[in-house]
Amino acid sequence: MATLAISSGFLSDYAKLERALQAKVSQLASTFQQMTAQELRDSGGIHLERHTKQRDPRARTIRIDSNHRGIVLDAGDDDLYILCLIDTHQNTDRWMAKNEFKVNEATGALEISDPVAIAEVVQATTAAVTPARDATKLYDHREDKHFRQLGVAEALIPALRAFTDQDELLGILEVVPPRQADALMLLLGDESVDLLYGQIAPDTKPENVDPEDLVAAVATAASKAEFFVLAEQDDLQDMLAQPLAKWRTYLHPSQELAAYQPVYSGPARVTGGAGTGKTVVAMHRAKFLADGLEHTGPTKPILFTTFTANLADSIERDLRSLGGAELLDKVEVLNVDKLANRIVTGAEGSSPGVIGGPEIEQLFSDAIDEFALDYSPEFLRAEFDQVVLAQDCRSRSDYFSADRAGRGIRLDRRARAGVWKALEFVTQELATRSRRTYLQIASDAAGYLASKPAKRYRHVIVDEAQDLHESQWRLLRAAVGEQDNDMFIVGDSHQRIYDRRTSLSKVGIKIVGRSRRLRINYRTTHEILRWSLAFLGEVTFDDLDGGSESQTLAEYHSYLHGDDPVMADCESKQAELQALHTQVKSWIDGGVAPEDIAVTARTSGSLDDVARLFGETSIEHVRLGSGLPSGPGVRLGTMHRLKGTEYRAVAMMDMDDLNVPLQWAVTSKSADTVQHNADLQRERCTAYVAATRAREFLWVGWSGRPSPFLVDNTEG
Repeated sequence: MATLAISSGFLSDYAKLERALQAKVSQLASTFQQMTAQELRDSGGIHLERHTKQRDPRARTIRIDSNHRGIVLDAGDDDLYILCLIDTHQNTDRWMAKNEFKVNEATGALEISDPVAIAEVVQATTAAVTPARDATKLYDHREDKHFRQLGVAEALIPALRAFTDQDELLGILEVVPPRQADALMLLLGDESVDLLYGQIAPDTKPENVDPEDLVAAVATAASKAEFFVLAEQDDLQDMLAQPLAKWRTYLHPSQELAAYQPVYSGPARVTGGAGTGKTVVAMHRAKFLADGLEHTGPTKPILFTTFTANLADSIERDLRSLGGAELLDKVEVLNVDKLANRIVTGAEGSSPGVIGGPEIEQLFSDAIDEFALDYSPEFLRAEFDQVVLAQDCRSRSDYFSADRAGRGIRLDRRARAGVWKALEFVTQELATRSRRTYLQIASDAAGYLASKPAKRYRHVIVDEAQDLHESQWRLLRAAVGEQDNDMFIVGDSHQRIYDRRTSLSKVGIKIVGRSRRLRINYRTTHEILRWSLAFLGEVTFDDLDGGSESQTLAEYHSYLHGDDPVMADCESKQAELQALHTQVKSWIDGGVAPEDIAVTARTSGSLDDVARLFGETSIEHVRLGSGLPSGPGVRLGTMHRLKGTEYRAVAMMDMDDLNVPLQWAVTSKSADTVQHNADLQRERCTAYVAATRAREFLWVGWSGRPSPFLVDNTEG
């Protein structure tokens, strides 16, 4: 029987087809698997045939209905056919005349390309480049052989040598095959070509590539992100029905390499910007590890944890889509606070009382008054979290020897003694009330686990690593033994929206030599991504382990393109609300499902006004809470609530100078310069996270003076 494969391009276009046409397409897999190649050629229903003006002799068309045809590649083995496109007769005629298939002799990837379009773009972009005499060229640091080694077509090299700006490269990125586009982006950095080759074609040796063997090309790692072979009759239907279908089957080679490496000789870390698929890689890692384990004990052997409860709920749902109930039989999904609470409850026999919000802030204020300290309550709270709990200080001597690097206010020995007395007052008062902060509970849980020789889990997978505190890291380190594949950690310090600045090595998690970085954004258009990156400013970000890293379009890129973000500078708050309403209504009228639209703001109070307006105008809406949202309607949530989500369209409200950055959330510069800068950076990250939730459309509104971040963005 014949085998059908599908391209990622087809999968992306499938959702645009009418339902009746989708139904016809979904029948193709079973039709191919029920017939031999000869039967397909003889079938009057399929009409598998050549085209009179086809550019590539291996291309075939098939009949879908009276107005639509499909394009397939005949791999030449009388078995494998690859479905590339479903479109009208006119468009398929045009495609057949322009496109060809080729095996890249450097990477082994099967490529679909339009040579004429590539030549036209090369000519146009080269003609448009007029660099200054002393301008630095984009690829001055690379040799011609580096392009060839990564599979970049020889004809592109002269144009590439002329470019001085990344924007000049965009036209070529849009028309060349995906792995060549990957190579061009990766070559902008400074990593060795050997290392880059491993990210593009990890299982290929150039000397073994047969340019005539299309079947072998489809099976290479470089092609797996673009072509998926349907092994079972239901595979196509399953892929089209599941929300994780594309991620489940189409991992980029760099993602697959990270997720499916057989053995890491200790904790491993994967970093990458928003939309690079870090969480998906972590879920695939969980499945890989689960497939190698037998579940025999009362405790699930794998922990998948993250910071917030709603993210944990989302991950559990997606793991079920990825591997079914069998996967969740081996993987326990808990946010880190729930894990800590469970351990403390088990050790102490009752659930710990939790203090938070205004009550804990008042307690630190009382301590300041009690000892007449010339510091703010915010300073004392930060000292408690970032020094005492971070370094597990249990005594006065522990605190006196603690490292306070990164704290903005210097304390001599006398001052430190006064602060310690105030902190003792806080901890004693908490004990009297039988209450603890979440971080104290995590610290106690870590102590309980560390005292036990038997470890709770065989593997621990950590998502959103940048938001965890040292006490939570000590808990996770104590939950799993030090061994191969013990911890798999994903995160991005550019998305840090809580006051955490942990170095993994300082909490006993050694990742040297076991780090990878993802560079391609699969969610957000280039236009939205470029605009959002400006929120991060010129500040240096850490790499979660004492080093630093940056995010620029040279190191973090999207091949998707769309509209520029819409800026709405409104005369009043009422005008802003009306402009928002008009935009949301336009999205809905244009075919965007209400539940694929999010309205966000820095505070929930801003969203109250939106909810009232939507209620008055009959726009269904749902407020995002701690759990997964349910039911139809536009999603309303604070920027923090949008963490871990994605939508086709996002509207950002109240982007003015009072709300972004949020004034009360930023320590005054006079009180503590270091903390002030850290708070501003956190506010920048929060806005960046909200903006990058948008896949296709972004609207930004404000009244009064715009946010200074927005001014920086516009000027950048």
